Amino acid sequence: MYDDDSFDPTRNQSIARLFELMRRVNSPNDTHDVLGEVARGVLELGFGAVALSEVDGNEMVVTYCEGPPALAEAILGDRDPVDLMLELMENGEHWGILRFVRHDLVPTWMRDGSIWTPDIEVSDDPMAWHPEDMLLAPLYSATGELLGTMGFDLPPGGRLPDEDLRELLELYVVQAGLALSNARQRDELAERVRLGETVKAVAMTASLIGLDSTLDESAEVMTHGFSALQTWIRCFPEGEAGPSEHVAGYPVPNEPGGGIQGLRRDLSRTAWPSGRPVQLSVDQKACPELPESQLVLQARMREHGVTHVVAAPIGVGQEMLGLLVMARLAEPGRFNERELSAVADIARELGRIVLNARLYERESRLVAELQELDRYKSELIATISHELKTPLTSIIGHVELLDEVELGATSVKAIARNAQRLDRLITNLLNYSSLQEKRAHVRRQVDLEQLCRNSVELLAFQAESAGISCTLATTGSPVLVSGDPDELGRIIDNLVGNAVKYSRRHGRVEVQAAYEGDTAVVTVSDTGLGISQVDQSHLFSAFHRSSNPDALSLPGTGLGLAISRRIAELHGGDITVESEFGVGSTFSLRLPRQARLSSVS
Repeated sequence: MYDDDSFDPTRNQSIARLFELMRRVNSPNDTHDVLGEVARGVLELGFGAVALSEVDGNEMVVTYCEGPPALAEAILGDRDPVDLMLELMENGEHWGILRFVRHDLVPTWMRDGSIWTPDIEVSDDPMAWHPEDMLLAPLYSATGELLGTMGFDLPPGGRLPDEDLRELLELYVVQAGLALSNARQRDELAERVRLGETVKAVAMTASLIGLDSTLDESAEVMTHGFSALQTWIRCFPEGEAGPSEHVAGYPVPNEPGGGIQGLRRDLSRTAWPSGRPVQLSVDQKACPELPESQLVLQARMREHGVTHVVAAPIGVGQEMLGLLVMARLAEPGRFNERELSAVADIARELGRIVLNARLYERESRLVAELQELDRYKSELIATISHELKTPLTSIIGHVELLDEVELGATSVKAIARNAQRLDRLITNLLNYSSLQEKRAHVRRQVDLEQLCRNSVELLAFQAESAGISCTLATTGSPVLVSGDPDELGRIIDNLVGNAVKYSRRHGRVEVQAAYEGDTAVVTVSDTGLGISQVDQSHLFSAFHRSSNPDALSLPGTGLGLAISRRIAELHGGDITVESEFGVGSTFSLRLPRQARLSSVS
């Protein structure tokens, strides 16, 4: 050790440089510049050469060196297995954190490699530096992760470094390790942010209209986010009746019907159960995950000058819906673990997007089929009704002529009665068919109370003949809505007519129109047969008839309430029912009152 009272300019200069390095290592400076300062500091200690290697996967690659001109050409970019480098240093002499490997212990694999040997004479002095001696130092992070190594050659005076020199050298090694550790942390943080933004951007593509647009945007996002040369996405067809496959590619579009032979089967057997993407290098000897597709895929990689690809299955739950492939050049090279994890996240997210798109397409197809069936039903009703209407009109006309002759035949009356019944049925069918296509009505001011009065007066004779009391509870003021008076009158006529028809002798029917807040309400109450809970669930369906035998004994088409509710809905309202079997029913027609409806219009 140096005496405290001695003065060594070289040592003091090195210590000053170390203090400056400590400041720069902990500031956001360029790592390459900081490592250059470390290397120059080592050279100022008298060493003729210094090199730095960094861990890259399972290899140690030389990334920086200072020394003779031939040094960089000989070793820069060289790669050695990490495990062999660790074994080499473990077998050397331990000088603190330094590892000295004498020339006679240098392994054959390193001698046969591209090791740089300085042009110096070999001396018999045991303290002299031999051309093949090696002085190394492992570089670790604060968490104990191996980051790389530093190597030193041509020590001052051509002799083995003494204890004082080693002490200074160790300080530079520590600073180099800190610089690499800080750089690694910054790179990891930046990479996490980049990958997180990429995954988020892919998830956001779900808001685009159409699966093809989503996949196209996702392919572009992934190519940029992973610094890839090309991205391909392929989603498999949904069964035999489903739509054809969806494909996307960026920057070169993907073509339907293409793909790598056997890749789908390989991924479904290996990567899909584990949920882990498969990575393949162009010169990789064996890839157990891709037994069928490896050679085909590597041949395609050579065609495009690609060195690395990653393939991942797209799916969700138990179903594999597609696959994605990303290709890279030698730089940036292999996909690291964080990138592979992000690829897996994206594949799962795309699986969710594809599944939702399939469900939407399936639902759209079903809706289109239902709309077509509904259109066909309406056309069928209209066609049959028109075809029946013409001969029925003729029959009714001739029956009236026969009736005028006063033949008195009972059959003539039966013909007339049933012809009129068929005429009512066909009229209801035509009304129902036209309402299914109707979307708007002519609107004007309508007084619901007046419509109720008209219905009660219209059905007064029928109610009196059946021994039923039919009354209108009036409020004394108009109950105004905006709508079509003929169609709203048809609803009230139907509700009052049903109440009279299904009431027993000595029964009561009460009709009222009034306001309830912003709603105009017409209520028709009766003390008739009542409706069971089972029948109430289908009451407003077309062609529904009650399961009550007493109700079935009365003629009806099963269309009146369906037509009434459709008219109410077209007016922004609804019809509801409250009923107890054997006691009676109350039907309520609710419509927006005129002021509110007009303001909306």
